[in-house]
Amino acid sequence: MDISANVAGLVDLGLTTYEARAYVALVGRRDATPAEIARMASIPRQRAYDVLATLSERGLVVQVPGPAVRYRAQPPDHVTQLLLAVRRRELDRLTQTTTDIAGQLRSLFQRGQDHGRPFDYVEVLRDREHAVERVQQLWTDARHEVLTFVHPPYLGAATPTADAVPPGIVQRSIYETSILDDPQMAERVRRWASLGEQIRLTTELPLKLTIVDGLSVAFNMPDPAEGDGSVTTLVVQHQALAATLKIAFESLWAQARTLDDVAAARSY
Repeated sequence: MDISANVAGLVDLGLTTYEARAYVALVGRRDATPAEIARMASIPRQRAYDVLATLSERGLVVQVPGPAVRYRAQPPDHVTQLLLAVRRRELDRLTQTTTDIAGQLRSLFQRGQDHGRPFDYVEVLRDREHAVERVQQLWTDARHEVLTFVHPPYLGAATPTADAVPPGIVQRSIYETSILDDPQMAERVRRWASLGEQIRLTTELPLKLTIVDGLSVAFNMPDPAEGDGSVTTLVVQHQALAATLKIAFESLWAQARTLDDVAAARSY
């Protein structure tokens, strides 16, 4: 029998080293006196009485009736289940404490993030493909409304599928009238309209712009020194900016013409 391993196991379950040694020493005998247990367990004799009293209070040993003080070990299955039950209660308490602490610290953490670097809410994207993917993600995450200025070059242009305009999402877009000069692009615009996108056209737009749910904004800024050859896309999570740009969108929307009106004018 590996006594040291048994002692270590009982210590893991919550006993002190002296308590574990005393129990292991006692479990191999019918009963024993504190002095005998002290000798067998290699613990100081003056400590044996306190150790056995504690084990008795915890229900791990029992005192045997008689003229001399003697103790008997409770069955190991009973003892280990008792110790495990205590450990489980401690774990449940720690779990609840951890949950409470995490909630309190989460609040502090969030407040700390709110006072972080001043431009944490701004993403600067210089790679065109990355920019297209990021703006597409904004569209995917939309819950209520997507407003766009569709300005050339049409980096992400593609023939829309049937699920391009999800139910419950209002999509309004303003295109430059010149897009209808390209038969392929004109067909894509009509396809968007057939799927439920509200479309108007104007002669010229200042830039590409996407406003999602009045919270997120993405817009392109061509490098004035390099022209259309270099474009930086900014994605900004800022409600005030979104509200301001939505005013600009609504102003142009009110002045722009419907797709049917433009198509009718071109047919003459």
